[in-house]
Amino acid sequence: MTTTAKILIVDDNPNNRLAIRTILKGIDAQLDQAGNGFDALTMAIENEYALILLDVQMPEMDGYEVCEQLRADSRTVDTPVIFLTAAYKENIDKMRGYSAGATDYLTKPLDDHILKAKVHVFLRLYRQYQQLQENNAALSLAASVFESQQGIMISNADNIIVRVNKAFTEITGYSSKEAVGKNPRLLKSGRHDTDFYRGLWQSVQNTGSWQGEIWNRRKTGEIYPEWLTITPVKNDKAITHYIGTMTDITEYKIAEEEIHRLAFYDPLTGLPNRRLVMERLQYGIDLCSRDGKLMALMMLDLDNFKPVNDSLGHLAGDELLQQVAKRLLDRLRNIDMVARLGGDEFTVLLEGITHADDAASVAKSIIADLNKPFYLDIDRKQEVRIGVSIGISLYGKHGKSPELLLDHADAALYKAKDNGRNCFAYFSEDLTIAARKRIELESRLRQVIENDELRVFYQAQVDIATDRIIGAEALIRWQNPIEGFTSPWQFINFAEETGFIVAIGEWILRETCRQGKQWLDAGLSPIVLAVNVSPHQFRRSDMPGVVANALKETGFPAHYLELEVTESGLMDNHDKTRLMLDNLRQLGIQLAIDDFGTGYSSLSYLKHFPITKLKIDKSFIDDIPYKQDDMAIATTIIVMGHILGFKVLAEGVETPDQLAFLQEKGCDSYQGYIKSRPLPAQEFEELLHNQQSIR
Repeated sequence: MTTTAKILIVDDNPNNRLAIRTILKGIDAQLDQAGNGFDALTMAIENEYALILLDVQMPEMDGYEVCEQLRADSRTVDTPVIFLTAAYKENIDKMRGYSAGATDYLTKPLDDHILKAKVHVFLRLYRQYQQLQENNAALSLAASVFESQQGIMISNADNIIVRVNKAFTEITGYSSKEAVGKNPRLLKSGRHDTDFYRGLWQSVQNTGSWQGEIWNRRKTGEIYPEWLTITPVKNDKAITHYIGTMTDITEYKIAEEEIHRLAFYDPLTGLPNRRLVMERLQYGIDLCSRDGKLMALMMLDLDNFKPVNDSLGHLAGDELLQQVAKRLLDRLRNIDMVARLGGDEFTVLLEGITHADDAASVAKSIIADLNKPFYLDIDRKQEVRIGVSIGISLYGKHGKSPELLLDHADAALYKAKDNGRNCFAYFSEDLTIAARKRIELESRLRQVIENDELRVFYQAQVDIATDRIIGAEALIRWQNPIEGFTSPWQFINFAEETGFIVAIGEWILRETCRQGKQWLDAGLSPIVLAVNVSPHQFRRSDMPGVVANALKETGFPAHYLELEVTESGLMDNHDKTRLMLDNLRQLGIQLAIDDFGTGYSSLSYLKHFPITKLKIDKSFIDDIPYKQDDMAIATTIIVMGHILGFKVLAEGVETPDQLAFLQEKGCDSYQGYIKSRPLPAQEFEELLHNQQSIR
């Protein structure tokens, strides 16, 4: 006769044991408890337990050691063990727990529904297993047992199926005729690897049985989960048969998934809830701490949601929340997390961002999206408009725990509301101001070409031997309508980060060629005009096409155009770089290496590039003649350049001493304030006229 099932609760914290007993109150089982691993082992050996709920972290003997001891004893080897582990260590404890012999695991804090559901399943399996053990002693094939609700499959010592029952047919779809004589592999799903099956049979051989969850395949091809127990039958000499008993647990898995959905997801929007946000936050914090990455948490509160909800009703409010959730999901990346905390409050978790300002860019786009009208299906299409206020906290800068990041994002949210709503704010005011300036800069910068706000200034390049202007470097300037002329360092780096430098670079190339052709047509002496090429532009495979189009559109002679490529950009992807430079040289233009001496280029590669000029970086000229190292470096570059057949130009020449040194060392040309600062086109044209007039 089946005895009362017993469950052993093992936890060194009496409050945790009490909480579990309270959750399981009313379960048809005797609840025993142990406060440490030693007592748990003693009680498990002296009693037959249907299930052991085992805490991982305990003093003296932790859950892993307890589980290993249970599996090493023939009296407890088959007792199911569910590990109770902290959520933030879930993956680590899961792997170690299964290695130690755990059957399943649950994370703390325990969910009442999930715990009850799992306990019910193990109690049912325990009672079925008891019944099977009682009725199948010595391979009794009594019909009352064999035709039970569980599927039964009996195979011989060679693991060939010799008999199956009706329940087996109902579960798998295979008739007795189709199954008998076959290997049980006909049920194999393909979801488990070789190690899984090897471990299964090792357990059967070493411990006398195996039980656990397995995925099999029905005759129809459908893959389904089942609870399987394999027990060998022996005579005095060896194993003669194997009995496999199976229970289809599809409904249990569906119920388990539903319980998980209810526990971790918002039922209205389907988004993760606060509980899942906290787990994901902790996981993201662990990654950031380990890999040095950046993460942002955004707290969103809908503006004007309450009037919509009050005036149009809760059904309309619910539909609006669902549409907001969809817009947020459509806006963000797959790796980002959108969650609903409750009411009209949402959170967005941005992982793996590059800059703190990235969060501001996302916030700006979310605000724009949620400012667009929503249309609700109530009686007729009802247009409503809302807004959103956003608070942002950054991992590391504003907290290193889920609780702090949430609290500080919430505080920043209230700051955004105080600033007038429909805007965002960082927890730090400094970051808020910087991010807003960056966004304003980005917005204005994207309009500079269309609004004709870019200008080209020209700085003279002078032949040292004759002191005559032989060329000019084209330098970009932004005539900001708000702040006037903006220095390049304030916007070039940002333009490169956003990729807008490509459009700016193409504009300055065309404008320089246009201006050069205009000067030639005006009768001015021909000079070489040098245009800087950003590494972002240079990586474009169509750069030769861009240059060819600019020359064709403007009619500027190719041999008067020089492209300046940075040394670091030149050394990136040598083969592709050389091919592109060859294609550019075939157009007839000249090529110079800008800022030479700062990029650690290799002479073995440099000599193969079709370069016409080296430009000594200004940093090596500034301290001439006071620093011997800079003088030696400048001298070396001049000599090396001439040996390789290059012309050499020095940048940033500002004093007579510097110019005298360069003249002594044989440098070909220079540019710098000693001759002229960068000038607008009209003023530079006057400089050229003055030079022609004194011939």
